[in-house]
Amino acid sequence: MQTVLAMAVLILPGLRAGAGAAERLRPQVQGEKLLPCPKQGAGFVRVPGSPTCIRLSGRAVGGIDVGSNGAAPVTAGQLSIDTRSESEFGPVRAFVRMGHGRP
Repeated sequence: MQTVLAMAVLILPGLRAGAGAAERLRPQVQGEKLLPCPKQGAGFVRVPGSPTCIRLSGRAVGGIDVGSNGAAPVTAGQLSIDTRSESEFGPVRAFVRMGHGRP
């Protein structure tokens, strides 16, 4: 999970084309609402202070496999990060999906 957050911190500021360092590092105001990005599709919200939109999604599964040799726990998880932005060269998109276990 820390790897995902670190990756998002590294990717998101670079997606904003033409922005100064002070603009990219603007601290989020406490209580600031996340605005939807309907142009990008369902589930996307605007990153505060930038034109970048992000969607986080995932799933977690847990269960027990029971057979003639006994029982074993089964776990699986998946996390997806999708960011989209506009640049002077056209749309920019970054997509990362990570998973563990078998669903």
